Amino acid sequence: MTLEPVRKVLERNQVAIYFFAVVAAAAVSYVWPGSGTLEPLINPALALMLFVTFLQVPLSHLGRAFTDIRFLSALMVGNFVVVPLLVAGLSLFLPADPLLLIGVLFVLPTPCVDYVVTFAHLGRSDAKSLLAATPLLLLAQMALLPFYLRMLIGDEAAGLVNAGPFMHAFVV
Repeated sequence: MTLEPVRKVLERNQVAIYFFAVVAAAAVSYVWPGSGTLEPLINPALALMLFVTFLQVPLSHLGRAFTDIRFLSALMVGNFVVVPLLVAGLSLFLPADPLLLIGVLFVLPTPCVDYVVTFAHLGRSDAKSLLAATPLLLLAQMALLPFYLRMLIGDEAAGLVNAGPFMHAFVV
C-alpha cells in the first residue's frame, strides 16, 4: 500500500491543517486553565513534525544539497545577511516597547526552518535541497542569534539567550 495519495491530500491542505491546529491549541488553552501541564510535550511534538518533514528528503538528495555551492551560498547570504538587514530596517518602525522588539528580534532574523521549508514546498521551489540543508541552518541560527540581538538591541539583550533550551531542542 502506498501513502502517496494521503501525502498529496495532506500537502494540498497543509495551510488549513496548520491554521486549524493553531486555532484548536488556542481554544484548548483558553478553555482548560491547566493546559500548561502539556508543556513537556512541546519538544517531542516539534521533533515529530520535523521528522515527518525530513521523511520527504530522498537520501540521494542530501549529498547533492551540500555540494551545490551556489545554492548554499545564496541560502546563507539570504538567511544570515539579507533577512537580518531587512529585519533591522523594519524594526525601526515598531512601537517603542522593548518586549515587543525582543520578541520580534527573537523570531524574524532566524526564522523557523520548518515553516520556511513548508512555504518553499508550497511555492514549488527546491524544498528538498532546503530541507537537506536544515541542520546547517539550525546550527548557524543558534550561533548567530546572540550576535544579531547584540547588534540590534545591545549587549544586555544577548545575555537573554540561554543556549540550553536551543541545544536540547536541536538534539531531541
